Amino acid sequence: MTPHPDPSPAPDVLPQPLLATARAARREFLTTLEPLRGELFRYCRRLTGSVWDAEDLAQETLARALVRAAQSHQPVERPMAWLVRIATNAHLDQVRRPAPLLVEPSERAAPALADPAEVRDALGEMATLLAPQERAAVVLKDVFDLSLKEIAAVLSTTEGAVKAALHRGRGRLTAPDRAAALARRTAPDRDVLDALAAAFTAYDLDGLARLFVEGAVSDVIGMAHEVGRDQIATGSLHHTLVLESSVRWRAEVEELDGEPLVLMWATPTDGDGPEAVEDALRAETAGGGITRLRWYFFCPDVLAEVGDRLGVPYRTHGHGR
Repeated sequence: MTPHPDPSPAPDVLPQPLLATARAARREFLTTLEPLRGELFRYCRRLTGSVWDAEDLAQETLARALVRAAQSHQPVERPMAWLVRIATNAHLDQVRRPAPLLVEPSERAAPALADPAEVRDALGEMATLLAPQERAAVVLKDVFDLSLKEIAAVLSTTEGAVKAALHRGRGRLTAPDRAAALARRTAPDRDVLDALAAAFTAYDLDGLARLFVEGAVSDVIGMAHEVGRDQIATGSLHHTLVLESSVRWRAEVEELDGEPLVLMWATPTDGDGPEAVEDALRAETAGGGITRLRWYFFCPDVLAEVGDRLGVPYRTHGHGR
């Protein structure tokens, strides 16, 4: 028997050329899919009922799609349908999701002139009340008007299972006790967010860093992931307050669906344009400190919805890649 060669030793660090190659491949992949990003987000928005969960699902879908593409040996035909399938499966895989604040269900697709706020609330209540497969079945049938056969293909199940999921889902949406099943997402500590906004406005880098717990996480969605107070201070915080000189930042706390957000207002330093919201931050807190911070600077669909719903001017900068 021929002995197997000893495996290569595990690397102590991944070399920069390898990381650069991975970043370049990801950038090319996302650039190619850029024309589909808006439609993907809208599908995820309908599926989840929450602007934040929709962005999370879109990001997860694109990450999975990149891996799937690397494993494919044939051209990917109908890439939007391919992304929808990946998004649906990713959604079904998520077993833990906070419940949005929502009211009034809708069993059928909304008419063209429906109030957007009513449609948003109905989609959100569906996301709260229904199990993931029930939710996907209802959206694919009642919003996208797919056949049972098509839905079964997307969900990798049988037409009988789709019928059962539709029956259960529609039953939950019309149940008399549905109001008792709705619950608010646990909100972050408002005092911590007020302190975060004040420190950003004052350009107090040290004060900002102290607001994070030692093992905190910072996610510039779609762009950067930082772990630990030091990495956050020298990364996203330093870039925003020290390296970014084309705008002057002002932060304030606003509420959307009962959740406080930090809106980052930017005024161009060259006077070319008015003040507008260019970022929205969501924080998770515990023990008087920030455990996780999410930045949505590179999420134009999210910023557009936040700006429109709060009635504030905003500027977007694309997905960044």
